[in-house]
Amino acid sequence: MNEAELHRLRQAIDDVDEALALLLEKRQALARSVGEAKGESPVFDPARERTVIERLKGRHPSLDGKGLEAIQREVISLCRAVQQRPRVALMGPEGSFSQQAAHAGLGHSIDPVFTAGPWEAFAALERGEATLAVVPIENTIEGVVYATLDAFAKAPTDLAIVGEVRLPIRHVLATGGCSLEEIVEVRSHPQALAQCRLWLTAHLAGTPQKPSSTTSGAAQEASAERGIAAICSEAAALSRGLTILRRSIQDQPNNRTRFWIVGRDPSRPGQGAKTSLLFYVAHRPGSLLGALEPLREAQRNLTFIQSRPLPENPFEYVFFLDVEGDAGEEPLASALKAMGEQCFRLRVLGSYPCGDSAI
Repeated sequence: MNEAELHRLRQAIDDVDEALALLLEKRQALARSVGEAKGESPVFDPARERTVIERLKGRHPSLDGKGLEAIQREVISLCRAVQQRPRVALMGPEGSFSQQAAHAGLGHSIDPVFTAGPWEAFAALERGEATLAVVPIENTIEGVVYATLDAFAKAPTDLAIVGEVRLPIRHVLATGGCSLEEIVEVRSHPQALAQCRLWLTAHLAGTPQKPSSTTSGAAQEASAERGIAAICSEAAALSRGLTILRRSIQDQPNNRTRFWIVGRDPSRPGQGAKTSLLFYVAHRPGSLLGALEPLREAQRNLTFIQSRPLPENPFEYVFFLDVEGDAGEEPLASALKAMGEQCFRLRVLGSYPCGDSAI
């Protein structure tokens, strides 16, 4: 080993790191000035952030694209925080998949406001305890998260979807130190238990299962009680000193959950937009078809549709729908105007960039 040459190279790397830190300070100062120039405009601008990231990836193809994106997202998060550090309502406690989704979509320069579920996350937004919320909307195995839809149906009309994140879900089985044979009960969120149904049947058949409010909550319970196993994220297990017995126990390797980022300050979504809607129609034959016809005529692709019962009107429903396009641009703008004429109520929940899958 050439010690002198190694020292020289390491010193050169230290010099580059120092230059990067100085550039970050300069970028933060510029971001602060941008915030002053924007005034009351939204601080979180996902379309602009995506443009910045994609431009860098295009200009520097020799760098690993995912790595560059992860670094740049944290740079943006660090600089966004000098304008306003987001307080983000999400399902907790520490180490939850919702927190991972928040980091994937917003970076780590955020202050988490941990809640028990989607209803509580929306309530934190309403009370002003949070500036944004990250809530799960659907999973590729277990489908729709109904609590999020129901909470949105009751939420104030000034709340809107401003972005989305698609997070790979990789479950681990973790305990406070006992072996697989010593497990007396498995705990997790009901969706997580369902997403690992086949694995549990094959390896822990007959072992009682108990639902927890969140996967990270189950990890907390497992750390306090011997013989309890949690199905949770690796981050949740490690943060509580749990022993990970098995990794990736989800039944499908492509298990993903889509999360909405909800706030009060929507910005224009730019290219590749998606629009989410909530609407009611008359309880008569053909009313739903009539409401959707303008979207067909505009050749807009539907990517999600779900009904939920109206508690005040038994056996009548509110519909949620995702459609490709920006509600403020043609042809979708005209289609929504025509659609509104066919509905008792039509609410645009937000137009936002289609989410990329997190790393």
